[in-house]
Amino acid sequence: MQARIFITLFLILVVGMADVAAQSVSKTGTTAGNFLKMPVGARSAALGGAVAASVNDPSAMRWNPAALTGFDRPEVMLDHAELFASIRHSYLGVVLPINGNSGIGLNITAMTMDDMEETTFDRPDGTGRMFGAYSYAAGVSYALKLLPNFSLGANVKFINETIWNTSASGIAFDIGTTYVTPFDDIVFGVSVTNFGQKFRMLGDDLLIPADVDRSSSGNNSEIPANLDTDRFDLPLGLSAGLLWHAFDTENMRVSLMASGQSPSDNYQNLSVAAELAFLNELITFRGGIPEIGLPQEDRMYKFALGAGLKYSFGNNLALDFGYAYQQHEHLGGTNRISASVAF
Repeated sequence: MQARIFITLFLILVVGMADVAAQSVSKTGTTAGNFLKMPVGARSAALGGAVAASVNDPSAMRWNPAALTGFDRPEVMLDHAELFASIRHSYLGVVLPINGNSGIGLNITAMTMDDMEETTFDRPDGTGRMFGAYSYAAGVSYALKLLPNFSLGANVKFINETIWNTSASGIAFDIGTTYVTPFDDIVFGVSVTNFGQKFRMLGDDLLIPADVDRSSSGNNSEIPANLDTDRFDLPLGLSAGLLWHAFDTENMRVSLMASGQSPSDNYQNLSVAAELAFLNELITFRGGIPEIGLPQEDRMYKFALGAGLKYSFGNNLALDFGYAYQQHEHLGGTNRISASVAF
């Protein structure tokens, strides 16, 4: 009976995504702050991002802040991935539960890279001057159980992207809900991420000398002026997901999950995943297929795999280590590791 319900809800999710996708137009490469779309947390990455209803660690502030009500003790997570061309992606999340009915969290996401040498038309091999680029977001989250089986959460974050002496910054919001259905505790989750103001690059690197009156030969031909840059939206995203524990005992658990994504800068798509846990959650194996339904040229990932190791020292301390391998569609594979401590 429960399997039939899960399959029915899954088909509704698939048909809904397909119906919207047929009416949409891809806007790949048209948004700012694309580092915000990167997966956070080795578990969530290994599950292909199919975690709108199943995220259960401090990376919830990235995927669905409503999940903060699921914590029964404070927890801290560190997450790191080495990407391509010396690009690094890191995350820090701290969650503090409140009275078992709500939770608050702090989170920082950063994408950094090695300094690069400036090149010009006159000196294409480099000028000897070095410059850097980085992006980061810092946020505060809060979630509350409105009903025993229904939670609502939000995350507000400050975002900055900088390259040399030019930067863009602003505020954005994430909101989410989770609902534990009466059908064998199937969980339904929905989140909206990166709802915020448009970004515009400003800074000293955009200063140029300008002649405001070329018809006059006696005026100042090098008045300082700024290049007029466009404003770009953040990558707004809607996710709706399901979680079903198909088999759950003390020694073994099998969980199936799916999430449909409707991003503002790409076609609608679907991610599916499975998780197997053994020996009371001591060892976990995960795998996911993200972005099903996207054209190959618009896909970022092919598949994801991973594993986790969790050990509890009584009721006082628990350590959780995770690893994820993500096979990219065009650039090869990357590795992500995370570590959490609950106390």
